[in-house]
Amino acid sequence: MNEKGIFYLFLYVQDLERSKRFYGETLGWTIGTNEKDVAGFAFGTGYLVIHADTRPEPERKYGGGMWAAVQVEDVEKARATLKDRGVKVGEMLSQPWGEKQFYFDDPDGYHWSFGQATR
Repeated sequence: MNEKGIFYLFLYVQDLERSKRFYGETLGWTIGTNEKDVAGFAFGTGYLVIHADTRPEPERKYGGGMWAAVQVEDVEKARATLKDRGVKVGEMLSQPWGEKQFYFDDPDGYHWSFGQATR
C-alpha cells in the first residue's frame, strides 16, 4: 500500500481558544488553519488539527481516543487493498482542503483515514 506515515492528527478539544494558545504559544507550533471551529498547526513534517467539540454530550470523550490520518501514495489502491482484505471501508471522498480520502475503523472501533494530497 506504500504508506508514508501520518498525514495529520485530529483532536476534539473542550476549549478551542485555550488549545490554540497551548499548541501555538506554549509548544511554538505554527498555525496554518484558523477558522471558527477548527485550527491546525504544523510541527516538523506533521500537522495537528484541533476542532471545537460540538458533538452531543454523551459522545464527548477527551484524552483517550484520537482520529489518525495516514498519507499514502495511491489512495485508490490502498482502499481497494483494504477492501480485498475484508476491511469495511467508507466511500472515497474529495475534500475541499485538497485531500482525497476514505475512512475505516479498526477492530476496537478506532477511526482511521487514508488519504492523498490532491494539490
